[in-house]
Amino acid sequence: MPALADSLVTPYICWRISRRTVSRYNGSMKLALLGIDDDALDLVRWAVAGGGHELVAAYDVGSRAAEVRALAPRAQLNESWEALVLGSMAEAVIVGRGGAELAGETGIADSERRAEQLRKLVQAAVPLLVVCPACESIVGFEIEMIRRDAKAVIVPYVSQAEHPAIRSLAEIVSWGESSPLGAVEQISLEREQADRSRPAVLEQLSRDLAAIRQLIGTIHSVSASGPAASLGRDPLGPKLKELPSLANLSVHVVGDEGLSARWSIGPALARPSGRLTVTGQRGKAVLQMPNGEDWSLEVGGDNLARESFAARPDPAGMFRKLSHAISTEDFKDDEAWLAAARDQEAAEAVDRSLARGRTIELLGEEHTEEDSFKGVMAMGGCLLLALAVCTVFVATIVEGLRLPLRNWPVWKLWPVYLLAPIVVFLLLQLFQLAIKRETPDLRRLVGSEDSPR
Repeated sequence: MPALADSLVTPYICWRISRRTVSRYNGSMKLALLGIDDDALDLVRWAVAGGGHELVAAYDVGSRAAEVRALAPRAQLNESWEALVLGSMAEAVIVGRGGAELAGETGIADSERRAEQLRKLVQAAVPLLVVCPACESIVGFEIEMIRRDAKAVIVPYVSQAEHPAIRSLAEIVSWGESSPLGAVEQISLEREQADRSRPAVLEQLSRDLAAIRQLIGTIHSVSASGPAASLGRDPLGPKLKELPSLANLSVHVVGDEGLSARWSIGPALARPSGRLTVTGQRGKAVLQMPNGEDWSLEVGGDNLARESFAARPDPAGMFRKLSHAISTEDFKDDEAWLAAARDQEAAEAVDRSLARGRTIELLGEEHTEEDSFKGVMAMGGCLLLALAVCTVFVATIVEGLRLPLRNWPVWKLWPVYLLAPIVVFLLLQLFQLAIKRETPDLRRLVGSEDSPR
């Protein structure tokens, strides 16, 4: 089977490389949409109206099919998304957050369906523009391992984190003491929204952490506070049957740039909005982020400056990044998906912090197939060692006490039963050679077809 898989995958990837060359020179792409939400719809709207791209198919769009049809009347609408894996229909896929809402018919939750879709598309090296958060962090790390092995392209998209106002503020913070604010002392993001259910809060937190990461660097620790814990409850005791409310959640995070930030959420008294405040030794910068309205950044130091920004970022930058990633082999931002998975991991650490009443350290380990293989083999080795000790212990008792069991023909082969699993376990170590196998340089297989002209 591995040889058959390689014989099928290698020509496919070669074909993808040749298609990337075409995209580099004509500047337009055939796109497909998988799932839908407001951000994905904005991406499609710009791609069709302003980017010169074509939407050829849409899957899992559910009740919002009419909106897609209005943007791309000739796009195919169906639920057979597996056609995207072949790569013959679209050159890139925009993955939205909305599901197909087929859980009642298929018995598979929308989150599991989306995770399986991402796995298969990445295995097939289909370029993806993914609206985040797209899946659980553990699934994100698994997809990252697949992405590295398949050398696939994944460009994550978080509308707020990609906003020009966030980039401007991050640039001011990066100046340090030479900035108009001076050395940064406090960073806080206060969020107000009407829907404060657990899914809504965790989704917003993950998006905001992507923006905060641009200011403080990769997040290393998370400390959360919420509703008061029951008196006398042991943090190390049994888990609560019902997860606590996050309606008044407050989170403190620490990054690798030596800075920390505080995030909080509360009820929306007027309209949903957010306020990001950066306080330095000499001044303060306040970014107002009202939903659906223009943003404003006010930098107050020795000289007061105010700048306005559009409510939503221009998706043109994301499509430029996607086109660049598809058409080049030395894409510099190939760790973006890993960063998005770590943002989701930080958001998911909130429940652990609330349950234990302490700070949760995020190790930031590099997840690879080789490390996963070593972990499985380590657990298997421990289990095998325990079984071997038990077998020797039982054999010693049976032989020492000369029990009737020792006369059974099956019992006389107990040394073979002990040795056989050990031999099989040692042979399994050879699979590590397959994991370490380097992917051949497929660009050579297509010759000068992908070389600059």
